[in-house]
Amino acid sequence: MYSIGQFSKKTGVSIRTLRYYDEMNLLKPSYISETGRRFYENEDIITLQKITGLKTLGFSLKDIQELMRQSQWDITESLKYQKGEMLRKLVEIKKNIELLEYTISLAQSNQVIEPEIFIALIQNNLHMESQQRWLKDYLPNEVVDEIYAVSNGHNVRYDTQLINIINQLKIAYKNQFTDTEVHTILEGLFSQVPHELFNRLLTEPKLMEIQLDSMLFPSPFSKQEGEWLIEKIENMLKEYKTK
Repeated sequence: MYSIGQFSKKTGVSIRTLRYYDEMNLLKPSYISETGRRFYENEDIITLQKITGLKTLGFSLKDIQELMRQSQWDITESLKYQKGEMLRKLVEIKKNIELLEYTISLAQSNQVIEPEIFIALIQNNLHMESQQRWLKDYLPNEVVDEIYAVSNGHNVRYDTQLINIINQLKIAYKNQFTDTEVHTILEGLFSQVPHELFNRLLTEPKLMEIQLDSMLFPSPFSKQEGEWLIEKIENMLKEYKTK
């Protein structure tokens, strides 16, 4: 017979987890002393192996509770479902690894990044597919595809340039740069915009009035910075029209 501490060391399962399994009636101690000490026997190891084995296959503790009540298992469909769930998680893990590799490269290329800018770029990369679907309700498919052709695949060089432009715009707002100085910075921003979209912004001013979904399109700018930036962009677009 093993005390809970001895049983924990033998099985590699923490005392806290063993107590939780006891509370859930998954694995009750074989004996509890008058002072409340839990003791386990070798047979309890077999029960614990069933629990840990099913957990490894992706079953929830609630599902395991139900299975432990059954003398025979017919779990083919459940196993197929768990396999499907694990494959889905594997796809997500691979995406997260790609995102981590991208963010590491981005951080190495930019020694100092404002948190708002960094998080906005990460979130925009995460929501890229949803953003494209959303934009295609307002713009031709080929225009949207062109917008994302550059940034798809975590383009560190492109995003590093974008970080630099955003930083410049934030400094311009804070220090109240002249329109000429701001326009010079915006030239760099417009150079990132696909030619067809830029022409549409000139000929269809209502495009500037589209309210982007803030959950899908997180902004690195504060509300005040954003309003100031939109005003400067609109003024600059008006100047382009008169040229």
